[in-house]
Amino acid sequence: MLGDPSFPAASQRFFQPSSIAEALALKGRLGKAASFLAGGTDLVVGVRKGRRQLDTLIDLSRVRGLDELEPSGDRLRIGAMCRLRRLESCSVDALAAACATVGGPQIRNLGTIGGQLDTASPAGDVSTALIALEAEVELASVDSGSRRLPLADFFLAPGKTDRADDEMIVAVEVPTNRRSSFYKIGKRNAVAISLVMAAASIGPAGDVALGLGCVAPKPLRPRRAEAHLRQAAVIDSTAMTEAARLVGEEVSPIDDHRGGAEYRRSMAVTLTHRLLSELIDITPGNA
Repeated sequence: MLGDPSFPAASQRFFQPSSIAEALALKGRLGKAASFLAGGTDLVVGVRKGRRQLDTLIDLSRVRGLDELEPSGDRLRIGAMCRLRRLESCSVDALAAACATVGGPQIRNLGTIGGQLDTASPAGDVSTALIALEAEVELASVDSGSRRLPLADFFLAPGKTDRADDEMIVAVEVPTNRRSSFYKIGKRNAVAISLVMAAASIGPAGDVALGLGCVAPKPLRPRRAEAHLRQAAVIDSTAMTEAARLVGEEVSPIDDHRGGAEYRRSMAVTLTHRLLSELIDITPGNA
């Protein structure tokens, strides 16, 4: 890849660690000057468009154990280097559906879940689904050790996350006992940046979590809408309609070449209501 003419002098140093410990030691020593290379699907585009200048690359493709799927009870631990194509067939419906919409097969064969999260795009299909699934991200560094935080708290702004300069995304942990679904509106189902996307999940106790993309500066978890559903005596049509209306108040979409702000707002409301209707219908005791 570095022989690509797009990278004439883009990277001065290139490392290929074989273990997580080695990768963390490199990042701890090199800090902000070093960028992790996972699938490269976003990194390469950034370099080609002049948005990224790379001094040092730490290639994670040879790190042992970083691409594993580890089921444990009602949780699934997904290594940061797990390819999106592999997750298309996972048992978590919203995650599988979101991964299937990212680019074409070639992109999904290269793109990784860790790379998708680290990009912190407001239009991240997979990020939106994972927020609605109440996923947690695991970060690690030599000095601070390992820490976890809810994915909804990981995204700070477009292209900015809570990951420190010496940290690496190690894994994502996703509940497997939540019913979930994902919808995307775009020019095509894949190979196109989304116009609006929404995801929802419902837990065994009936608690609802929502995620929205392309309607705010970062993937959004609409807390007011969730709180309304949590406080409702029963999640009926009236409660769903009000939750969807609150979503319309919580989003802050923009006008761009792909679509208008008001259309995005309207579709966020519509998709939220559709997801809630679908999930409540299939939840035991609410059919």
